[in-house]
Amino acid sequence: MALRTSCDSRDIAALGKCGGRNLAALHGVVPRARRTEYRDWNNCAVAAALVNDKAECNRRLTAAGIRVPYQTSLGPGAMVWSVTHTGGMTRGMLEFFDAKVPLGTHWMLKDRYGLQGDSVWAARAVDGPGGGRPELRDLLLSGRLVAEELLRPEEWFAREGDTALPTLRVVTSRLREGTEAMGMVLFRGAPGTIAANRRQGGTAHLVHDDGSCEDGLDAWGANRGRCSYVLPPSRARTARRMCIEAHDLFPCVGSIGWDVGLSDRGPVLLEGNPNWGMNVPQLMPGRPMLEEFRSTRFRAGWQVER
Repeated sequence: MALRTSCDSRDIAALGKCGGRNLAALHGVVPRARRTEYRDWNNCAVAAALVNDKAECNRRLTAAGIRVPYQTSLGPGAMVWSVTHTGGMTRGMLEFFDAKVPLGTHWMLKDRYGLQGDSVWAARAVDGPGGGRPELRDLLLSGRLVAEELLRPEEWFAREGDTALPTLRVVTSRLREGTEAMGMVLFRGAPGTIAANRRQGGTAHLVHDDGSCEDGLDAWGANRGRCSYVLPPSRARTARRMCIEAHDLFPCVGSIGWDVGLSDRGPVLLEGNPNWGMNVPQLMPGRPMLEEFRSTRFRAGWQVER
């Protein structure tokens, strides 16, 4: 295993290319072990930090005219608390107050540097503290908490009872010939959840070229049944185009796994994941993305470091 926990000349040179001026862009980065042979895809810690920063990534995508959820950073004056019923039971949804956020609206609260979909909460904006203990205080004080509009699933998923926003994982890679989209996987959340996260009981479905979906696999590779959803060709083209345009804003990152929400107002680009993991494409039946990477990246002269 090879650890990249510090900057080198590639990282410094990338600052200008990616629009950063100093190493503050590294704030919040969690050093992670990577297999040596994957360095060619994600070889710049600074560039990866910019993609991982949900607020900065959202700002860049917005400026480029790419459709993203409305998002705002919560300041030190904001408050978040848990809600308890009369019997002392804690309700699932949090409540919060911030002067910039309209009262009575529902939001997703996110750690702007969070990884793997763990640091995501549903919350309702109200006026003044309610009952229960304060929540997410450390994230608020450190400026890491952002509020993002709570998007509703598109009509097909709403009829099926999905509470979490279904997302397409679209992996893009920068090759010598340009940026390409490598394939799609559909993530659906478990009933009652707020995020389409496999580790919280959700499923992953390979999306075929004709828009049909394979069986759903959970985080352990178990088959959880069919998904009869068919992705319309126009929606697939929109998602690919959005992700390619988004990747071109971060030219120093070799490969990014983008999450595109299938909302009631169309595909919306939620976030990018430089360390998107190889477990999902390897589990997928049929034509896994892993084989697509081998047939493209290897042709472009990629070599394993010895």
